[in-house]
Amino acid sequence: MDPHGTWKANKSKAHLAQVDDTRSSSESSHQGWSGTEWNTNTNPRPSLSSSDEHVPPFQPSDPYGSIPSISHRRSTISRPSLHTAGSNISLDALNNTQRPYSSPGSAISDINSTSPSPLSNGYTYSQPGPSNLGGSSTSYVSTSYARSRRRDTEIEMESDDENVHHPSTASHPGNGAGISKSQKRGRGGSFSLPFHRTKRRLSSSLPWPARWWPGGGGSLSTSGSGRYQRKTLRNLLVMLLLLGSLLLGISTWRSKYEIQIEFSLFSKKWIKQEIDSISKLKGCFQNPSPYYNMTKHHGAKRNMLNPGITLKRGMACYDFSSTIQPSPFSELDGNRDQLIYHTYWRSDLIEFGPRQITTFQSFLATQPLQYSKIILWTNGKSILENNPILEPYLIKWGEYIEVKHVDMDYLTAGTDLEKVMGNGKGNVFDGKGWVDGDAIRLLVLWHHGGIWLDMDQILTRDLHPLIEEEWVTQWDCYDKPYYSLNGALMHFERHSPYLCEAFHLMASSPFPKPNTFTWGSHLYSKLHRALLAAHIRPFGVLPWCFADPRNCRTDNRFPDPFLPDPPIFAGKKWHSEGGREELEERVGQVWSLHLHNQWMKSFPTDGWVQRLVDGYIGQLERLEIYARAKGLVGADGKIRLEEGE
Repeated sequence: MDPHGTWKANKSKAHLAQVDDTRSSSESSHQGWSGTEWNTNTNPRPSLSSSDEHVPPFQPSDPYGSIPSISHRRSTISRPSLHTAGSNISLDALNNTQRPYSSPGSAISDINSTSPSPLSNGYTYSQPGPSNLGGSSTSYVSTSYARSRRRDTEIEMESDDENVHHPSTASHPGNGAGISKSQKRGRGGSFSLPFHRTKRRLSSSLPWPARWWPGGGGSLSTSGSGRYQRKTLRNLLVMLLLLGSLLLGISTWRSKYEIQIEFSLFSKKWIKQEIDSISKLKGCFQNPSPYYNMTKHHGAKRNMLNPGITLKRGMACYDFSSTIQPSPFSELDGNRDQLIYHTYWRSDLIEFGPRQITTFQSFLATQPLQYSKIILWTNGKSILENNPILEPYLIKWGEYIEVKHVDMDYLTAGTDLEKVMGNGKGNVFDGKGWVDGDAIRLLVLWHHGGIWLDMDQILTRDLHPLIEEEWVTQWDCYDKPYYSLNGALMHFERHSPYLCEAFHLMASSPFPKPNTFTWGSHLYSKLHRALLAAHIRPFGVLPWCFADPRNCRTDNRFPDPFLPDPPIFAGKKWHSEGGREELEERVGQVWSLHLHNQWMKSFPTDGWVQRLVDGYIGQLERLEIYARAKGLVGADGKIRLEEGE
């Protein structure tokens, strides 16, 4: 006999020891587990141990041999299988419906029948193993089949896919093809332990939100496509819930807190060389120029321009700015010096247009023209003089507006920059006009003195009360550690020792890279530290709101000039709580609006900046009417206002 079909003696004896020798083989085969003679108290139900569930392999003597039927509580559905160990039957035999045991009407075994019972591989076993040991082969096979087939039947009937058809029912249309899924589940579940389908049964009784939620067990439809759609919907619901929670948290957090984030990255080597190291001064204060008034420099000042603390809370900066007022005797002083304003425009970068003329409109409308003049420095004088937008202003207001050409040899003559930039040395004209603009502003102030303002400035007040001191402005209210000073608006006297020391630092340092602030903000900070180290009173620094009220906190900075009017300003609603009136009052307290080179943007038609500019235009029209009525317009068409006008 094949080794795989031979029973070992010890296993057979162990099994036979559990069988009652007084009971005949016929009684054992016909009584089964569900017979009336079975007593669970005296004859306990055999356990489903893994060792008993295995059917020993054998070589069947007759492929169509019979096994007495298995009498048990419920019927089972037999399913042909090609994976039974020891099966050597052909596919034709599997598909043969004219078998001795087949019933054309049903694939379910009759629990009271003694006809042969088909095994899972499609043919009957003739169990020779235990017969030669004195036991009943028929009784043993019946019990072993019930035990070994229970789990297989349970697995087959517990299939989640309702679209899968069992081969037994597929080959016999009449054998259970119309059986519902619940009926199959009921039959297959007869051998299930109580907890096998607890989750499925409990979840089906839950309300639909709980069933569709992850872990709820799902609906009764368990097809593959249904499970995929349900899983996708659950994931989508979870994502929407998380996103909604995140947005709600952000909205709640922003309603209570203010976000202020600034991030800068600096090289430690650069900080050590340019910030921590203190440059030596030239000694310009020990030997000042005869054009510089040292008495005025050390004299008493009427206005305090430096508050001494950072004014970034609330409206403190604007309130401090409002304390600076003109002298009540300034109108009676017939010896007032003329104050010169300087600005610069590169004609080869951007064409001079309506945005650029705004600077001159604000100058003409806010400054006392009898004591004021503005010079437009450029590298294309003829181009600007013939510009269709600037030319009408040069004709009418030419007495107060002048265009001059930038001559670097002339401007650098007699300064430390002559050896760096004079005679065609050092190309400072970069792509953005930053390096050349930073150099030109210091050079023109050295030669003429006065106030420098960038072309992206809109003046709002008369700057004469600020010329008691020499100063630059604060970049913003955050006190940046390395770029805290700004030269967009500055005032220095002619041949000021401060400018002399600045030229010395510029000439003794590496030439700046294009489009950098090396000769701008960084230079002013470097000079300020060097003056303090030399025990020299440094130049003044105007608070941030004087010239740049846009650069501070969201609760006190000016609205964006290129956007429509905001709904709230300074905590007040724009219309109902006087937010608009609050802004208009604060505009009259600052000195200038810095727009930061946003030349490609335009002001909204009814925005707060456009209303300010329209007011300037209307004021110039009224002033022109007054000048013509007073006969103050010359033959050349220029308006010349007299003192006291």
